[in-house]
Amino acid sequence: MKKTGLFLILLMALFSCKQDRKKLLTGKWHVVAFENNLQKLIGKWNAVQLVNPGMDSTARLNQLYIDTIGKNNDAATNIKLYGAANMDSVRRLLQIQFDSAKKMRDYGVKTTSFYFGENGLALLSFQGNIDSSAWYVDSLGFLILDDMNDATKGEKVRMEIVSVSDTALQLKFRDNGDYSIVTFHPEGDRTTKKEPEDDTWFNFRPDGIVELIVDKETDTANWNLENDSIINIRSVVKTPDGEPMKWNILAIGNDNLTLKIIENSAISKLTFKREGK
Repeated sequence: MKKTGLFLILLMALFSCKQDRKKLLTGKWHVVAFENNLQKLIGKWNAVQLVNPGMDSTARLNQLYIDTIGKNNDAATNIKLYGAANMDSVRRLLQIQFDSAKKMRDYGVKTTSFYFGENGLALLSFQGNIDSSAWYVDSLGFLILDDMNDATKGEKVRMEIVSVSDTALQLKFRDNGDYSIVTFHPEGDRTTKKEPEDDTWFNFRPDGIVELIVDKETDTANWNLENDSIINIRSVVKTPDGEPMKWNILAIGNDNLTLKIIENSAISKLTFKREGK
């Protein structure tokens, strides 16, 4: 009996929480800022770091080899194995070669830049050599570079967008079971979080209708709350029986609302203020 009573209390609490969230969401909200993942990519990015676990592990082993070669042998053994008795000179020579290779790798990274244009054209610069590709983000969120050169036209490079912000971009490249993560910094200061150009309002009505108002032009859709954190939006006219759009509630308060909206490969974050606030 006690267990049943506790279950009913929890059920009522969950129902009350959901009703409270729906009640909190109901009303008219003004879009005051938005960010878009595709918009964040646009512009010039300069590479600053490359991390490759396989290469980094090999580099550590090579450095250990240089530091220890010949140290546990006598002169005769070193002459027999390495053709030299003075292993300090051998280590210095190996270290110079190792450091030179590392500098070349670092130079290759520091002279790499990607430019993503709003027209879908990407310019890729490697040590001063410039190549061009078409670019887009696929439905899974991967960055695709589609080669436009006649000799290699149709070849595609697929990269995972590890993270992107106003201050840094990280891309993951995979090749034969190995991978590299390259970190880029944008050229110049910038921000992609901005006020919307249009006067946009969302009015979530208690009858399950949401009014989308852009510059005083109104469209309507059905809405309902799923799992207390997802707003299902189903168009009344275009796809009444189709899959609804899902808007994720990132944050909500009495006067503030933040939504994440995913449409195809575009991910937008919208910030709202309640009407009159």
